[in-house]
Amino acid sequence: MVQPTSPAPPAAVVRVLGLLTGLGSVAIGVGLVLDAESSFGVVWASLFVVLGVVVLLSFVAVLPVRPRPATTGSVRGAGRDVRRDVVLDGEPAQFHPHPLERVRLAGLAALTLLGGWLVVMGVVGAVEETWLWAVLAAVPAAYLLGFPVLTVLGRARAGGWWLTPTRLVAEHHGLRSEVPLRDVATVTPWSRSVHVAPVEAGRVEHRSLTPWPWRTRARGGDLVVPVGAAGAPPASEDLAALLREAAASAARRAG
Repeated sequence: MVQPTSPAPPAAVVRVLGLLTGLGSVAIGVGLVLDAESSFGVVWASLFVVLGVVVLLSFVAVLPVRPRPATTGSVRGAGRDVRRDVVLDGEPAQFHPHPLERVRLAGLAALTLLGGWLVVMGVVGAVEETWLWAVLAAVPAAYLLGFPVLTVLGRARAGGWWLTPTRLVAEHHGLRSEVPLRDVATVTPWSRSVHVAPVEAGRVEHRSLTPWPWRTRARGGDLVVPVGAAGAPPASEDLAALLREAAASAARRAG
């Protein structure tokens, strides 16, 4: 049975309200920037512009995407999750990139805008007002900008999942998890992900690729494979069937 894991995308009315809110915030910010009498005032007025752009980015991220037709080796209905044949640690593998690339890019753009605004606010505030503004802005700016910087360095990429003859490997935002297929006990499809439970606790190996403030947290002893917002229940069911078949094949070879 497919279990819901998150609410459905916003209704059309909510999306329209979000679009109007974003545009309104940008318009208010532009008006305040034009009326500002100091550089520090311009920076604070520009916050409305930044927040408006963030809202618009969120609006773009939640727009519905028409699923692509299924291709050979792909999971039906999984949108951007299209198979590529690669080599992983010396083994042939099917690689499926993370399905929420558009949401990820919008999120990184929003974090970069907010982090950049904090940097400018800290510098201008320290020059025109007091050095305390730089102190107040330093930590949140470093945290927000850490995500795009680590992504550029390849340490916090969206990743995806790999299926080899012996392993299932998933990587997302600085956390890499893998489980031997012969140790897979159950595969449960949810609405936008598939949960893979091992025969014993500790069989799923988690490895951190980034410092803890910027990485995804491990979800207990299971391995979670995302299907994404475009993944209707059939996509989860198809993926679960694929993983069950791979686990059964690995168990037969091991036996």
